[in-house]
Amino acid sequence: PGQWLVVSGVGGLGHLAVQYGKAMGLHVAAVDIGDEKLALARRLGADVALDARDPEVVQKMITETEGGAHGVLVTAVSEKAFAQAADMLRRRGIMALCGLPPGTFPISIFNMVLNRRTIRGSIVGTRADLAECLTFAGEGKVAATYSTARLEDVNDVFDRMRAGKIEGRVVLKI
Repeated sequence: PGQWLVVSGVGGLGHLAVQYGKAMGLHVAAVDIGDEKLALARRLGADVALDARDPEVVQKMITETEGGAHGVLVTAVSEKAFAQAADMLRRRGIMALCGLPPGTFPISIFNMVLNRRTIRGSIVGTRADLAECLTFAGEGKVAATYSTARLEDVNDVFDRMRAGKIEGRVVLKI
């Protein structure tokens, strides 16, 4: 509690991460490239929401989090988001990678070593994590944001997804 979590990418996973962070007593900052995603993050409780397209976003995040985030969770699928996230960490900060963009991202070895930062990959949680998630949902602290669409409209859904125009998740009706 009281530590700063940055969620990079406020989409299907990121919008839930904002809520879980708040439910765990963390200060939460969100980073994304769309005004709609940043507004969603604020509605879900983010203390700070910054546009990743801003050339000063890293410095602004360090200022807002009073020295950098204790943890950064990257759910975005942009290589640039990964490089930005690493620079948003404070000393001994932890970066968890969940998004899976193609390619690689540059990282400052000097900053990683001298600041004792950690990078981890993660695709699943434990049974205890699941129990905690269900408890938060049962208490009304976390709820998925979603819309529905017909299966016949799946191509339109993909177009909206590529354009970054989906809030949360889309459930296809069969």
